[in-house]
Amino acid sequence: MIQLMLYSLIFLTTIIFSNMI
Repeated sequence: MIQLMLYSLIFLTTIIFSNMI
């Protein structure tokens, strides 16, 4: 369960970072 949350957070951060560039 915690692993899924961590994976989700990383995925979201990657999308936001991609949008910023």
